[in-house]
Amino acid sequence: MRICLCLDPSRLLRWHLWLAEALAEVPGNDVCCTFAACCRPLPLICRLLLDLERLVYGFRGNGATDSVEGALRSLPPPPSDQVDVVIDLSGEQPLPLGRRVLTPLFNGVSGEIGVMAALANDQDFLVDLHDTARPSQPWTARPASVDREVFAASLHSVLSCAVALIQKALREETGSAASGFPGPPMALPSLGALSAIAWETGAVASKAIKFLDILTRGGKTWGIGWRFDEAASLLDKGGAAFRVLTGDTGSYLADPFPFRHQGQDFIFVEQYLYSKNRGCIAVVPADRSGTAGSPRIVLEEPHHLSYPFVFEHEGQVWMIPESGEARNVSLYRAVEFPYRWTREACLFDGVEGYDTTPLYHDGGFWFFVSPRLWKSTSWDALSLYRAESLTGSWTPHAANPVLIDATLSRPAGAVVRHRGQTLRPVQDCARGYGGAVTFCRIDAVGLSEFAQTPVGRIWSGAFGCHTYNRRSALEVIDLFGHIRGVPEVTTSYGRMAPKASDSRQGEADENVMKKHAAQARSARANPPPG
Repeated sequence: MRICLCLDPSRLLRWHLWLAEALAEVPGNDVCCTFAACCRPLPLICRLLLDLERLVYGFRGNGATDSVEGALRSLPPPPSDQVDVVIDLSGEQPLPLGRRVLTPLFNGVSGEIGVMAALANDQDFLVDLHDTARPSQPWTARPASVDREVFAASLHSVLSCAVALIQKALREETGSAASGFPGPPMALPSLGALSAIAWETGAVASKAIKFLDILTRGGKTWGIGWRFDEAASLLDKGGAAFRVLTGDTGSYLADPFPFRHQGQDFIFVEQYLYSKNRGCIAVVPADRSGTAGSPRIVLEEPHHLSYPFVFEHEGQVWMIPESGEARNVSLYRAVEFPYRWTREACLFDGVEGYDTTPLYHDGGFWFFVSPRLWKSTSWDALSLYRAESLTGSWTPHAANPVLIDATLSRPAGAVVRHRGQTLRPVQDCARGYGGAVTFCRIDAVGLSEFAQTPVGRIWSGAFGCHTYNRRSALEVIDLFGHIRGVPEVTTSYGRMAPKASDSRQGEADENVMKKHAAQARSARANPPPG
């Protein structure tokens, strides 16, 4: 496939190089480059703000918006005849002749300025990839930002997801379209010096307020909630009170997974140790009379561990903790449950994947994984893999990543069977890590298909949440906020109305979701535990 990147010579950025290199790695691809006649550089104030952030936050190289002019100008020019695909990153018309044209827009705007304008206007991020091969249906991605108070961090995340979205579109067999199809309308927002400075000043003030909050109140942190109920789950009841358990002053607890073994109940958690700046796996004994023991570390590695997915298979108890920092997915087996574990196998290597969640289905295993893409967050995307056995080789889904959507991608716990439906808990991280948990009904899963539908949501007032699990009547969540000293938290579950529904129940469900959205906004903006 002959692919031509059309670039603005005033904006030759590293994310363009990421795209060129990723496309060139695909066998059969030839990547070339052409430069637009007109220049539309980022406004001076934006460039100054990015330089200021590099100085204040210590960003050093490899950023999405770093200039890499020499590397991009070294790409070969397009051939004299027509290429197969033109990727328009300049916003200029007319374009080189191509059978298919891809044009990314960022919140409706061509170029990186669209990301910065969306951030300054407090909008969720949206990438639309207009494709002449499917003119009525652009490809979409909904990226997150690891820190919405930093322009560069948001640009890293959004532009990384744009590269992945373009890759995804080119893998699809959509045929071709005439290059004369009119492109999407372009808009150039105004991001003046005063508004940009005001935004950056507000961001600095916000960080100062958070720092003072930590000094005066201890800041926000993670804890877990737990309850026993033999009769009904939170999804059945619609609301329930959870006892709260937090770490000591040197740690926090998150990512709870319950497990019952030989008549005893345990909660496996991530215990993040501030002294070591990483998470370990700990276990908490839980008693049905309402008491819980102290966390005891059972698994520690030189790298960060979290999300201890514990399950039983073929008479053994296994654990797949999150180990994205080590760029692998490892399987551990209980030698002496629950306190001694041994590393049994590396299931997948060389991929920075997070919160691996297995699902046994149709005689094999599906693994749901959230990968980090270049400099994206680790909660933007979802990839699927299939293996015929627990330790078998993984076959990637044909459309990986199957989702690029910060609201519906990253796993939030084990898959739930509820009222004849298969529900996947997912994290909603559109505005920050640990915003809320949504339940998505899995409608289809196969090596070339995946479909899910959001059907419900849980919330805990002003507290954030990003994990839900239930096993043998022990139900657990985690909570983020000023949680220390809080003995109990009431958590609610509400169904999400079908889009086409006009019933009274649908209206009621929609009102519940609007109420939750308002509550959840106050619990966002948290650096991730893992």
